[in-house]
Amino acid sequence: MTLETGNASEAGAASRGWLVGDLAAWATSRGEMPEANTPRQSTALEVKWLVHPPGDRRAAWADRDRSFALSVLVAGEMQLEFRSVAGIQSSVRLARPADYVLWHGPTYSHVWSTDSGCTILTIRWPVTPERR
Repeated sequence: MTLETGNASEAGAASRGWLVGDLAAWATSRGEMPEANTPRQSTALEVKWLVHPPGDRRAAWADRDRSFALSVLVAGEMQLEFRSVAGIQSSVRLARPADYVLWHGPTYSHVWSTDSGCTILTIRWPVTPERR
């Protein structure tokens, strides 16, 4: 068995905050060296821990993808905007620790912003035929 300890901010620094997931594919797609031999390498689940500074924003809409995503606020506040494939827009504000939003990646693209800064934990897992 392997036991790995560390700091989520430091461990995810090379992969824009992504902590658990297919880190090798992520790194390879960017021409970087993948982390080898870590139990954090997974194709079934992705975990991201990110500390956003005040005024941080995602300028462009994130592409829809093939995953469910769950973002949980740890500290601070975050505003998320969602746009469905039908063009319907929704707004979600995470304001208290443990506030969360769960979305279906094939249906929604999103952008986010934080005026005060925040710490957020995001978990993604694949949409399967039985969970569309």
